[in-house]
Amino acid sequence: MKTNELQEHTMVESATEKSQSIETPEGTFTVRLVLDDLGHIYPGMIRYTVEVLHGSETVYTYAINSYEAPPGSLFDTQEVAEIVFSRLVHDVASRPHAYTRPRHFTRPLPESGTADVVILQGSPRRFGNSAKIASWCEDEATRAGLSSRIFYLQEMDIHPCIGCYTCYDYGYCPVEDDMPGIIRALEAASVIVVCTPVYTSTVPAPLKAMMDRCQWLHAREKILGKEVHARGLLIAVAGRRGAEPFICVTHVVDAFMENLGILPAEPVLIGDLDRTRDVEEIEGIEDDVRAALSALLAPRDEG
Repeated sequence: MKTNELQEHTMVESATEKSQSIETPEGTFTVRLVLDDLGHIYPGMIRYTVEVLHGSETVYTYAINSYEAPPGSLFDTQEVAEIVFSRLVHDVASRPHAYTRPRHFTRPLPESGTADVVILQGSPRRFGNSAKIASWCEDEATRAGLSSRIFYLQEMDIHPCIGCYTCYDYGYCPVEDDMPGIIRALEAASVIVVCTPVYTSTVPAPLKAMMDRCQWLHAREKILGKEVHARGLLIAVAGRRGAEPFICVTHVVDAFMENLGILPAEPVLIGDLDRTRDVEEIEGIEDDVRAALSALLAPRDEG
């Protein structure tokens, strides 16, 4: 995302705090310190952006927000932004040639890899029950004439969220791993299916890490206006009988979907697998899974 695109799509109230023009042999530069009120995202969140413009073109951007400073921190984000502003004024005046070409720091999402139906396979077992269910969903999407993609999260390089809040500065995550492909796919999907077993009353670690890292997508929605227009379906399996094993799982997945604006359907919860062992042995369950997904694949009545 280029800086001018960021400015075009930013959904915040901005106010210029400081501005200084600098005349150089390379032309006129302007250094600006802009304050953005992001309180609609998190209470009291303020973003400070320092921009260098060469003429009317933004060639350099530095941003920091108030949530980046942990409670009790010795540094103040506003003071940091003001220091950066002063140093950039000096640096531009000293070596203007270094700012004649735009320098944008971002992580562009891949152009390819999208699908109508995105299936997040949360189990570490490639051929386990959740994987079988994921394959049923993939086949059902094909029957409906739609494209699909399964993400086997255990086999991907997904780092935990480090709570840096950088995504709310620039609309991208600085952590280098496989998340860009997932973010791109989720953003473009019509239906998102979460297939997961119950691990210690919640979802497995790779799936939870992916969900946490989707704060990146939350930031893209709130900062850049990149909305998710998907419906969601949870299909979970548990070893024990009854509803109790699924309580935490459903809360976690519901929170994930709500955070991204995904509209959840009634989940499919399959228990007693410690006894049954193989989900394929449960009479009628494949039909139930296919029916639940098929209901989401039907065109929506926009009226």
